[in-house]
Amino acid sequence: MSAPTPPPDEPPRHPERVAGLLVAIVWAALVFAVFGVLAVVLDRDPVEHPVGPYFGLVAILLALAVVYLGIVLTTPARTPGLGAVATAAGVYLVIVVSALVVDTDLAFEQAASPFVLAAALLALAPPIASWAYFRARG
Repeated sequence: MSAPTPPPDEPPRHPERVAGLLVAIVWAALVFAVFGVLAVVLDRDPVEHPVGPYFGLVAILLALAVVYLGIVLTTPARTPGLGAVATAAGVYLVIVVSALVVDTDLAFEQAASPFVLAAALLALAPPIASWAYFRARG
């Protein structure tokens, strides 16, 4: 009689992909809330340049994709520092470059905007938090 066949190998699971999506969505909601608070405190709009109403949403959605990639690529790393800094820089650059596509003056306005800086600073936390959570789980 022949030896029993071993069960097929299960493909590796990647829970950081689903968790990364959820964390990135929470990041976007938090950024949206912080933009609202900053708008009231600073008495200015996040985008003061006359552009269409969807520029801000598109810029944040593109930044959300950067945060998601930052989480997914940082989670398996040995340390989260470089991934977190790259994610924050990516968020800043994506927002400024998306503004550059619309108008050069808008790009300069967004490059110095406290709203963009706040979004970039908030983007430091998701890769570090996700890395710490999945590192603790083993």
